[in-house]
Amino acid sequence: MRQIDGKYKTDGNITKLDGTPIPGDEPLVLFRAKDKLLPQLLEDYKKLCQDTGCQAQQVESLGPLIQQVKDWQAANQDKVRLPD
Repeated sequence: MRQIDGKYKTDGNITKLDGTPIPGDEPLVLFRAKDKLLPQLLEDYKKLCQDTGCQAQQVESLGPLIQQVKDWQAANQDKVRLPD
């Protein structure tokens, strides 16, 4: 079992899409779409990525993710809340 940010755990391997494992001693963070603050957090993160010169692929991948979260929140307003 591997703990994720104090609230979640996984009992599977966590890897990048290319199969590269994420080291077991590297802290992980999980945000869920129900978190009311997530869209703004992702927008801010995207801006930081742009401002610091991250690879274009990283920056471009955030746009669809942000939209997915916004769409999910709009369709599930009864589930969206402040983090607890």
